[in-house]
Order: sequence, then structure tokens, then C-alpha cells
Amino acid sequence: MELDKANGNCKWYDAVQLELSQICKYEVFEDRGKAIFGKNRKVENAPECYHKIRFRLVFAVKHDGWHKARLVADGHLAPEPVESIYSGFVSLRSLRIAIFLGKPNDLELWGTDIGNAYLEATTDELLFIAAGHEFGELEGHILVFQKALYGLRSSGLKWSQRLHDIMTDMGFVPSKEDPCIWMCKSDCGTKYEYVAIYVDNLLTALKPPKSFIDELKTKFGLKIKGDGPLEHHLGCDYFIDPDGTLVACPKRYIEKIIETYKKLFNEEPKPVRSPLEKNDHPEHDNSELVSSDLIDKDMTMIGQLQWVISLGRFDILSHVVSMSRFRLVPREGHIK
Repeated sequence: MELDKANGNCKWYDAVQLELSQICKYEVFEDRGKAIFGKNRKVENAPECYHKIRFRLVFAVKHDGWHKARLVADGHLAPEPVESIYSGFVSLRSLRIAIFLGKPNDLELWGTDIGNAYLEATTDELLFIAAGHEFGELEGHILVFQKALYGLRSSGLKWSQRLHDIMTDMGFVPSKEDPCIWMCKSDCGTKYEYVAIYVDNLLTALKPPKSFIDELKTKFGLKIKGDGPLEHHLGCDYFIDPDGTLVACPKRYIEKIIETYKKLFNEEPKPVRSPLEKNDHPEHDNSELVSSDLIDKDMTMIGQLQWVISLGRFDILSHVVSMSRFRLVPREGHIK
């Protein structure tokens, strides 16, 4: 790859090979043989009733420097489904309630992540791709989708249904208030235990939690990552104060926001005593409109600040909401 040549390493090549090895391991595609291309690269021997879509590789550098590649389907090219494909995730309000109930009931709070979650589910979308050079010997072959690859319209729903079957099999029932909070009675029968699900991130209030995690691994074959006592979940840090109080604080996420600011604006953020200057009225700003590049940067920062509010920094709510009104067409004064 050109970027690897420029950087003098093979990190992106290795990332692509790792992703394709996972695609092969999870049997995401079924090989239907060599494609016969006609005019405008139309596949003449396409499977009956199947639609051809494209795919792409998405690249990202994680916060720890890890280079990651992800194969993503261009699901928007598929026919629109007739039935609903909605799948939910736990609200932060419900998540906090589960934590609040777990602590005084002497339940152990753990967090975990399910790797390659969508690939654990099958798909019933009748779609195929013509394999590119990334697939090596399979280049030019018709590959029919078998698993819920990222990007397909129904993948979120299919994974949600797969996890629903797993949780039901383990004796849990969804809460009537929030179906992404799963409950079951403890062995002693005097209290409930909880699992909060945010797509592929699980927060558990169980005793003991390790047996639950082990069952996900051994019985259902899920790839579990980063399981252990609750320390960091959905961008928020958790720790115990000296007096035994459980504290939720988005410290690392705020550090990430600061690093993002430095990369976007090539400067250190200015220390201030208040998010907005005293008597400041951004709605009265008549300075010049900013370029599209600065609009993107402004929206990035506003989005991160909105999430940190959700994690507990309610003190900046009114200030961020005030600036969010101008995020589509900000002015120079708003950026400053």
C-alpha cells in the first residue's frame, strides 16, 4: 500500500490482512464461483433474486496507535426492507440505574466488549459482491452474504436478535422499562441481577460475573474483549473513593477531547473560568462565515462536548447548547 511505503512500515497491510482473516474465520461469504462480467461490468451469472452491491475498506488509527481496517458493505445500495429494521441500545439513564441498583445489593460491576459482534449473526438479505483484489485468489468471484456484515441495512437488528436469543437462553428477561436492560433473579432469589447492553458493550451487575462471561465464551462462542471489574465504559471512568463511594467521571474522554482540539487547531486550548465569556451573546456575532473545513472541526468539537454532557458534565450544558445552534453555519467569532 502507498501509505505503508511512505511510512516505511506495513501496518496498513497487516490491518487489512487481519480483517480479511476474520471475514474468512466467521464465514461471512459463500463463494459462488467466478463471475462472468458483461457490459458495464454487469454480472451475467448472478444468483437469481440476488442484488449486487459494493463494499469498501474503512481505515482508522485508534487512540493507542493501533491501525485498524474494517470491511464495510455499501448497504444503501440494497433494496429498502419492507419491515422495520430498528434495533435499540440501553439509555444512559437506565445504565446509571443498573449501576445504582448493583452497588447497594452487593453485586459485582463488570464491563466487557464483544468482538466482531455483527459477524456472530446471520443475514437474510439476498446480496452479493464481486470480490476485489483484496480477496487474493477469490478476486472476481461472486461472494454471497451469509453474515450480518457492517453496513448492511439489517445488521444491527440481526445482532440484536442473536443477543436476545443468547440472553433468553441464559435465563434473563428484558426489562419492561428498557428492553436493553436484562434481568434475572439471583441464586438466593431475594434480588435481581442486571446486564445492560449498548450494541456490543455489556455492563453487568452480577454475582459472580465471571461465570456469565465464561458462558458467553464457551457455550455461545463469543469473542470477549476487555472483561473485568468496571473501570471504563462508553467513555466514562469509574472508581471507588476512599470512603467507598462509586464515582463516575469522564476523565479519559475529556483528555481525548483536549487531544482532538490540539490536532484540529494546532494549539493548546485556552484555560478559562467559564465555558462562555461573561455577557457573551453568540447570536449577535456578525463576523465572517467560516470555511467548510472549519465547519467540520466545529461540529467535531460540539459532538464530543455533547457526549461528555451525557456522561455527567451537566455544568456545561447550557453553554454547549448555545453554541450548538450555530454548528451548521458558524462564524469566526463562534470558533474563537
